[in-house]
Order: sequence, then structure tokens, then C-alpha cells
Amino acid sequence: MSTGQQQFTRRSLARNFPWSEGHVPTSSWEFSTNTPGELSTVARFQAPRPIWLREDRELSLVVPAYETKTVDDTADNSETFKLSHNLLESPATNNIVVYDDGTRVSGSALTVDYAADSFDYSSPNTGTTLDIYYVPRDPATVKFKKTAPGGGASFGQDLFSIPTAIAHTRDQIEEPLSFDLNRTELQPFVPRKWEVVMQVKADYTVKFEEPTRGTEATNALLSLPREQTENRIPGLKDAVKADIAELS
Repeated sequence: MSTGQQQFTRRSLARNFPWSEGHVPTSSWEFSTNTPGELSTVARFQAPRPIWLREDRELSLVVPAYETKTVDDTADNSETFKLSHNLLESPATNNIVVYDDGTRVSGSALTVDYAADSFDYSSPNTGTTLDIYYVPRDPATVKFKKTAPGGGASFGQDLFSIPTAIAHTRDQIEEPLSFDLNRTELQPFVPRKWEVVMQVKADYTVKFEEPTRGTEATNALLSLPREQTENRIPGLKDAVKADIAELS
């Protein structure tokens, strides 16, 4: 196959290379913390082989808020913890996940008050830190883009965006999230070693894990539908760059 950009179309790539169906699961992303109020990169995935993002398949997405609280100095004392943002009773995932000193707290040990945006909890410990991951009602915008190696955010292409007002309030099994990748012919294709980046603009802190205490947002959802080929595709990188350049 010629390496000329004009030789690559979705149809030719589908016909000439074997693709295996799958997803980019939550466990495959590298996470970072946002700056509240600013568009921030919170997750990135580097493609080990060329991938084809599939808009005709299910996307899973929930972006939890994160904060910490400190329990008092009396063991087994019932306390009320008020959250900094509105708590949503979401049909998409567990609404709140709490860790006490790095240990996951059973849901049955929490009494959640959605109207008050708070929960009651009796800790067996004293003075320990609670890591709290919860689904916020506060609106945020989630954007995906692909970027070239070493290019940072300076060279890449926007893919799609989804407001959390949709993602967090939808039963994603009954009503799967959808997205569109028809801006350019090669928009769905991510060459080997390129990255897919997820950015969030939210007024709350977004954090998928806390390495210090070994906690993670098990209620987060981030599963991007893709197909992947184990073959090298000579010329795909340059073709994708040319495809992006046509928009400038």
C-alpha cells in the first residue's frame, strides 16, 4: 500500500488490515488531578498499536468528584460529613465510595442524605482521613482529543465532548452514550504511540485515585470503544497529520 495520505480511507483501512474489537478500559488510562474551574487533562492513553475509535459502540463515562474529610477523636462516634458539592443519585454507577485510612467502607455503613448532600458514618478509628469519591450534580464538560507524541496539546485533533449533565443522569446500560467522529475522514484513527487525552472543565476536584493511601474511584467509568490492529500501518501517522492539517 502506498504511504500517500490519499490512499487511506475508513473503508480501505477496514478492508486491508485485521481489527479486533474491544474497549480502552478504565485500567488502561494514566490519571492526573484537575485544576477546578480550568480545562485540565485528567486522563491519557497511549495507543500501543493503531486503534480505530468506534462511534457505533457503547461508551461508558462517569467523572467523580473527590474530597477528603477527617474523622474525630472518638472511635465509633457517628458523624455527619457535609460534601462540598451537590450529590447526585445517579443511575449509572455507585453514587458515593468512601475509604477510611485506605480501607474501603461498606455501603451499608453509610447513611446518605441526598437532600443535604451529606452522609453519616461511624468510624472505628480516630483522626483518620476519609477519601471520598462521589457523583456530583454540578455540571462539567468532558472533552476527548488525540495528540501526537511529544506534541503535547499543540498538535492534535478534538474528537468529541460530552456534558456530565447527560452522562451522570443516564442509565448507560439502557441508554448508551453516543458520540460522532465525522469531522474528517481519519478522525477516528489513532496511530501507534499517539495519545487519546481526556480533559475536564469542572468546578470540583476530579481525581480517579489517591496513591498515598492506595484508594481509587471504583465508581468512575471510562471505557472507550475501539478496534485495534496488531499490524503496523506504514504511512498512517503522516496521513493522520495531513488529515488534521486540512482543518487549519
